[in-house]
Amino acid sequence: MQPRLPFLPLVALLAGCATTPANPLPAAGELPLRAHGNEPAWSLVIDGETLRFESDRLHVAGPALPVQIDGERRRYAAALRDRAIPVAVEVAVVPGVCRDGMSGMPYPLRVAATVGERRFAGCGGDPAALLQGSEWAVVELAGDVAVAPSPTLRFGDDGRLAGRASCNAYGATYALTGETLAIGRGMTTRMACPPPQMAQERRFLELLESVRRFDLADDGSLRLGNDAGWAIRARR
Repeated sequence: MQPRLPFLPLVALLAGCATTPANPLPAAGELPLRAHGNEPAWSLVIDGETLRFESDRLHVAGPALPVQIDGERRRYAAALRDRAIPVAVEVAVVPGVCRDGMSGMPYPLRVAATVGERRFAGCGGDPAALLQGSEWAVVELAGDVAVAPSPTLRFGDDGRLAGRASCNAYGATYALTGETLAIGRGMTTRMACPPPQMAQERRFLELLESVRRFDLADDGSLRLGNDAGWAIRARR
């Protein structure tokens, strides 16, 4: 019988990841779970049927049903692929903003895994979950305070972005890659408003199109960045 591995303290394994959730995040037990980390590079996928873990020459697979659950920790009975050697896998998932150490992309879950005697820490979930949900209200444009009525952003789960540009309603597309957030050119309605409001609208739309990345600050605010720095800051 294989000896039972002790559950690991999350503080040590998840050092370097932010701990402040910015908005309602996926539950720790939601499936499918996709996670990854660096130094060494590793990946974990738990879907409705199987668990798959890969790192260097370590390739492990097993049923997705855990044999033990203790809070956010789940223990799985798996085996080394191609050799059928049993190995225990323990996975701890905690909702909270976690930034990829290579790309800086924020993820909604902090994940720690123990495979046999080896320990791994990294990020999991879909970064889009941090953007989606309730509407964001813009509070700053390139460091300047936004005036009322401020622009808004709502990221849909269909890749569409919509809101109020200050005067007019707008719509655009957005897409997340491994390292970037890309926002397409926006289309707006044609209503005229006072000049200061129209000027803020034009500036917002220009900055929005230049966005290349995003992050969430410790206070939960959304930051959208371009090549020059943080272009837009918004709050829920």
